[in-house]
Amino acid sequence: MSEKINPTIADWNLARKAPSGSESSDGSQSVRFAPTFLPDSDAVAEAEAAERRTMDEINVLGLQRYAEELDEQGFTVLPPEEVASVEFSEALRNCILEISQGRSGRSPDLKTGASHSNHESPFGAVEWMPTLLVENPIFEQALMNRKVIALITYLLGESCILNHLSSMVKGPGGEYLPLHTDQNQTGCVEPFPPYASVANATWALTDYSEENGALCVVPGSHRWCRPPNAAEATDLSSFKPVEAPAGSVIIWHGNTWHGAVPRRAPGLRVSLVEYFQRWYHPPIEELAPHITEEILQRNSERFAVLTGVRKPMHDIDTPTAKAAKIGLFA
Repeated sequence: MSEKINPTIADWNLARKAPSGSESSDGSQSVRFAPTFLPDSDAVAEAEAAERRTMDEINVLGLQRYAEELDEQGFTVLPPEEVASVEFSEALRNCILEISQGRSGRSPDLKTGASHSNHESPFGAVEWMPTLLVENPIFEQALMNRKVIALITYLLGESCILNHLSSMVKGPGGEYLPLHTDQNQTGCVEPFPPYASVANATWALTDYSEENGALCVVPGSHRWCRPPNAAEATDLSSFKPVEAPAGSVIIWHGNTWHGAVPRRAPGLRVSLVEYFQRWYHPPIEELAPHITEEILQRNSERFAVLTGVRKPMHDIDTPTAKAAKIGLFA
């Protein structure tokens, strides 16, 4: 894998001075500093351990190729066989369609797409449904998919949180989604940091192709560290559709330019969007108040951190909190 941009944590050389009032060997007064903002040896060790854990998980799961694609292209596609069974992906799709019917009062037409033809939303001709996590335990399972989380951790570190978990159901229409970056939607203005502050993992629950209204990306654009201007955002020659069979998960760096083409074929494009960010960005969905003890009991501690129930970064004087400020993987 290409070398990741990371602060040098091995070179920290912090020595706590003697308490105030003591004298050095030459008789002068020593200097003492409050410890909270100093990266001590425990924090350095935790940052290094987090990097080892992250890379070990990538290697154990055989995800080196996908991590390299994230570094080089700014996106990658996990094929269905790497993600989940056909039965799980179909159940996830069907659950989304049932929720769509319950919220809208109309039955989604998976065959013709007439139910969602020329649908209007801020995201183009799609029905956007937020706040899905607590609707059904299957969304918890999708969120905690081990390979997806491994690659998200590679991009955002162990302290990252879920910004929102939502779905998009797209029918036939004529509207393009212009190229944009997620980084300046919920991250920061340009120039962007070269590392990811936000990242997207989208489950393609129907086949993605150009005629089916696929996501489009500009490979390598994450390295430009800026969003497209208006002319670039609407330059159709830059739209590169992502071809992915149903059951795939498409993961991309928050700096990557992406958009979508209209769906020209009959039917629906169904996707589940898992949008993540580093710990210091506020989420769109405040999930913690809706996470019951029953939900926590059937999930891991990592789930509690992702959903904001546990906030280890709020204990600012701990090695864990300090590590996330000196390394990209903590």
